[in-house]
This record gives sequence, structure tokens and C-alpha cells, in this order.
Amino acid sequence: LLVQVASRVKACVRNVDTVARFGGDEFVVLLSALDGHEAESIVQARAVAEKIRASLAAPFVLATDSASAPAGTLNYQCTASLGGVVFRGSGDTVAEVLKRADASMNEAKHAGKNTIRFYEKF
Repeated sequence: LLVQVASRVKACVRNVDTVARFGGDEFVVLLSALDGHEAESIVQARAVAEKIRASLAAPFVLATDSASAPAGTLNYQCTASLGGVVFRGSGDTVAEVLKRADASMNEAKHAGKNTIRFYEKF
């Protein structure tokens, strides 16, 4: 499942962007070369986040093959809670930016999952 998730996320971003598994079922997407104006950057990042959310909402087909179950496939549906933050280049550390992104993701989870939230408390 995680391999398919990573593939879908990578298909939603450009070659200049970075996708990395952060741990467990969490991924980090770094969008490069966004607009210089913060408001337009957020619009661009929201469009990518929505594309990722929609892609991950489509069913996954997983292969099953274990000693206790016969080989076959399983259709699996999941949702994604996405959190985002626009890095303003204000001297924040990577840890601070990731903390804000994590706070946004948790806000999305509490909003009912399968949602997108951006960190706006600066």
C-alpha cells in the first residue's frame, strides 16, 4: 500500500518537487519554485494538495499472497489528511516548518479526515 501511495503522490507533483516518506504512513512533499507572492503560492500548493487527496481517494488494488491466504487481490479504500505550510524564508528551521505542517495535518484529521488544512498562525 505504501509503495502505491508513494507512486500516486509522485505522479501529482513536478520533477522539481520532492516526495519523501516521513515515517509510518506519513509523507512530506516539498514543492519547489512556487510563486513569489504568498497568496499565489498557497493557491498553487492547495491545487497540488487537492490533486494528491483525490488520487489517494481512488481504490487501491493490493496483491495478497501469504502462507495463510491464497494468492489474489484486495480492493482497499483509504482517505488522506493533508497539512501544508508555506515556507517564508524567515529563518525558520526545518524542524519548525515540519512542526507547522504536522499541526496542519492534525487539524485536517480533526476536521473529519480526507481534508486539507494549511498552517496560518504565524
